[in-house]
Amino acid sequence: HGGELVQFGWNAGPRHARVFGLVNNLTNKKKLSMTTRQQKDSHALGILALSWNLLIASLPAEVSTSCIEAIGEAGLPAMTVKGNDLDFGYTLDLPGGPLCFSTAEWAPSEAYMSQNYES
Repeated sequence: HGGELVQFGWNAGPRHARVFGLVNNLTNKKKLSMTTRQQKDSHALGILALSWNLLIASLPAEVSTSCIEAIGEAGLPAMTVKGNDLDFGYTLDLPGGPLCFSTAEWAPSEAYMSQNYES
């Protein structure tokens, strides 16, 4: 396989060992400090939260409302990263400095990011 496909948030574990928990998505995590890992995960959380909020804002209300209700009825938690105790809000690290959305909602429980991925 070429490229990368990275999972973020919650998952149910591999087929042979079902355990609902946060993914460990950094392949070189042994080389990175815990602070660096949390920083990278927080950056991804911010990008995914921004994407989710832009999507919800641009969809017709009947579509976004039904999606949000279905997620709520399923009891799925919001996306988060290890070591983050907050329930909402995110920060984007931009070249001009951080941009904080302190009251914004997070994305749903699971997401994937890809770069030049082919299977």
